[in-house]
Amino acid sequence: MLDVKMEATVTRGPESWQFFAFVFAAIASFLLSIVDDLVVLQWLRIILKAAVFLLAFYLFMVNVRIRNRLILFLVWVKTEKH
Repeated sequence: MLDVKMEATVTRGPESWQFFAFVFAAIASFLLSIVDDLVVLQWLRIILKAAVFLLAFYLFMVNVRIRNRLILFLVWVKTEKH
């Protein structure tokens, strides 16, 4: 039998990283504005803003499952229908 080790490298182009940055910025801005509107106490607002930012960063930049779904969404949006 042949022992062939196959490796695959997935490279993401600059366009997908720009898409990640856009989605991250839009969602983070939206969530931070909601925290501004809902929270009255200044110290609690600061803590919640930091937590929301870190959660959004984790979901969109670190979490592989969410990142791959964003890539699939980008491919779906870019597909031209003829």
